[in-house]
Amino acid sequence: MRRIGVAIIAGLFAVGAIAPATFAASATTTKSVPRVVFIVGPAGAATAGYRAQARAAATIARRYTPDVTELYSPDATWPAVKEALAGASLVVYMGHGNGWPSPYRDELYPPTQNGFGLNPAPGGGDSTHQYFGEAAVGTQIKLAKNAVVLLNHLCYASGNSEPGLPEGTFDQARQRVDNFAAGFIEAGAAAVIAEAWSSPSYFVTAILGGGRSIQNAWQSSPSANGHRIAFESVRSVGYVAQMDTETRTSGFTRSVVMKAGLAPRDVLAGAAGSASGVGSGPVGTSRLALEPTLAGTGISLSTPDIASLPSAGSVSQVNVPFTARDRKALPKNLQASVRWDPIDVPIVPVGPTAETGAPDAGAKPPAPTDLTPTPGVPAADVPTAKTPAASAPAADAPAADRSAASAPTFKAPAADAPDAPKVQAPGDDLDLVVPERLGDVVSPVAVKIGKTSLAVPLTFPAAAGRYRLTVTLHDADGVAYDATTQAQMSSLIIRVTGDFDGAIQAAPTAGLAAGTGFSLGVRVTNLGKTQWGNDAVKPVSNLSGWIPARAATVIGRWIPLSEGAALPTDPAVQTASSDLASVLAPGKSAIATLALTAPSAAGQYLLLLDVMTPERGSLLATGGDPTIVRVTVTAAK
Repeated sequence: MRRIGVAIIAGLFAVGAIAPATFAASATTTKSVPRVVFIVGPAGAATAGYRAQARAAATIARRYTPDVTELYSPDATWPAVKEALAGASLVVYMGHGNGWPSPYRDELYPPTQNGFGLNPAPGGGDSTHQYFGEAAVGTQIKLAKNAVVLLNHLCYASGNSEPGLPEGTFDQARQRVDNFAAGFIEAGAAAVIAEAWSSPSYFVTAILGGGRSIQNAWQSSPSANGHRIAFESVRSVGYVAQMDTETRTSGFTRSVVMKAGLAPRDVLAGAAGSASGVGSGPVGTSRLALEPTLAGTGISLSTPDIASLPSAGSVSQVNVPFTARDRKALPKNLQASVRWDPIDVPIVPVGPTAETGAPDAGAKPPAPTDLTPTPGVPAADVPTAKTPAASAPAADAPAADRSAASAPTFKAPAADAPDAPKVQAPGDDLDLVVPERLGDVVSPVAVKIGKTSLAVPLTFPAAAGRYRLTVTLHDADGVAYDATTQAQMSSLIIRVTGDFDGAIQAAPTAGLAAGTGFSLGVRVTNLGKTQWGNDAVKPVSNLSGWIPARAATVIGRWIPLSEGAALPTDPAVQTASSDLASVLAPGKSAIATLALTAPSAAGQYLLLLDVMTPERGSLLATGGDPTIVRVTVTAAK
């Protein structure tokens, strides 16, 4: 994949870019100038790099026009973007992309696909984002005549997919290119250019500088691969779509959908911006105030609650209690979103084969990648080759080699020995096209308004563990209500349970004299999806014998902590156990009593409690939460 390098200078001459002063001079004799809007949505660790590229390109844009607006995460909200884009001649967007076809839906979904990934509310950080798709872009935005939209570093926009996912077929890539452009074209764009890797500076210069044609600028770009294909747009009648793949069969990183014959002079002729530069610059407080609110409406919200056992992968709903002095004040078409932020999600151990996979005998090493720096862009923002570090084994190396490199033993030679195994530092693999993560995406859905609560559908995360659940209210357009409204609903810390899961409740501390016997009452709850144990079963008439009853067992084990503490010498008193009911159904609890003897040595101990089931064995061994009783043993009198 080629990157923008020193060839950018030649590229600018090739598209006919002229001195910046040309348009600036003409601005004094025309009523309108091009309005240019830079938008950077929240994209996690990549956001800082996007902002740096956008600011560099905005500096270039101001050489040609005074009407430049910059909307950057964490304040790039839909109300602010919608206001800024009115009459824009050039739009630059960098952030997450959500297109179609994708693995997340069975059909095109205009409310969230083929648009912007923006901050749900101002000041919310650089990770959480909400999609406003082609339905909103095409109906709520009106660009200037012959406007151009630049989409940089997005997933799906240029025909690509996401890092870590298969890039898909040529047919899927063509659909993605055509679909992603459709909403912007409906909003008035005459060209939509998508670049997965490059900064927007080249096209900002080429378009505002008044070159010969958009087609020539696209084909002469320093990022061009020379594998151009063209096809008529299905979504936008009269438009032509083009792709420029990295190889003849793959690498969907460049595209354009445009009117034939479009030239920069057409873009400039349709300018509708202000020569005084009014409203330009970074987002202002007026745009940040464009948030709906329930303050002053007589509507009060309370802490949400979930309606069922939080079992991994199951479907349920969260209820938000409310009171209203006047139910007519309740907003129509109210929406809400739920966000799961992982707090403590254990990783289930897997074998080396499952971790690395078997090598593909037919796999070919990746082609070398040109990493020529982009002028004006910090080195940290330049994507790196997708090849392993020189000191790490290649992905298609034999499994034995990879295992040796990734799992050094504790009996390794000294660290300075030539053959000492090493755990390598991560490779320089910064990627400016980034995938989504759980908890990042805010997706509003319709709310069912009951007599005393708002019902919001939700699906529990697929992986068991502890999460923070945040509920956010949105208006009919998907815009989040203001912070005052949201503050009425506290977040919840929820333990999402797995297929085999449980909880043991016991007194957290105890004080005992050495060697004394005592009983400990515990409550055990089956939080999984299947029962523990079984009742006795009578034999079938033509068989002999019974199937005996089997019960889960709660076990307590002593663990010495302090100096002087020691396990009892008699193995029989090192542990204690008690059977539960023969059948403990999901969601049910049982009381058990453990008969224990305190250790004979004084000191600090932990009593570790576990459940052993006949079907799955130890609850702790499969990742269940441990229950611990801290015990202080004093010397016998």
